[in-house]
Amino acid sequence: MNFRGGGTRARRNATVVDITALVDVVFQLLIFFLLTSSYVSQQSRQAPQVPVELPESTLDAQEKPAEDFVVAIDEGGRIFIGADEPVSVEELAVRLAKAADENPSTVVLIRGDQTVPYGRVAQVMAMARLTGLKISAVLRNR
Repeated sequence: MNFRGGGTRARRNATVVDITALVDVVFQLLIFFLLTSSYVSQQSRQAPQVPVELPESTLDAQEKPAEDFVVAIDEGGRIFIGADEPVSVEELAVRLAKAADENPSTVVLIRGDQTVPYGRVAQVMAMARLTGLKISAVLRNR
């Protein structure tokens, strides 16, 4: 056994570890943390840090929740409101205006049969838009 350390054989067997990839990852992490810390500090500067006590109010500031106004159009082009009897176009306009006066956040749900001409559905949509109500179409689930 040779216990001498300094031979040429020991130098030949030494392995070299390539740390290039490790250095790249460390630099990328460093850049990531620098960028995110500067973003967080910018966000904190934009938000006001002044403590404010808000006054109390007796007024009800919340708006009425949105209600649904369901309009159905069958294959014959007849207009139904909810599950009632068929209504005329004029009656629909009156009821839409009444719903808009009661709650402006009412959403009009239009359920049209697939065989109804588009013009009939467009007519109902135009009436709802004239009253200022939001419109939503209901499609059949498949």
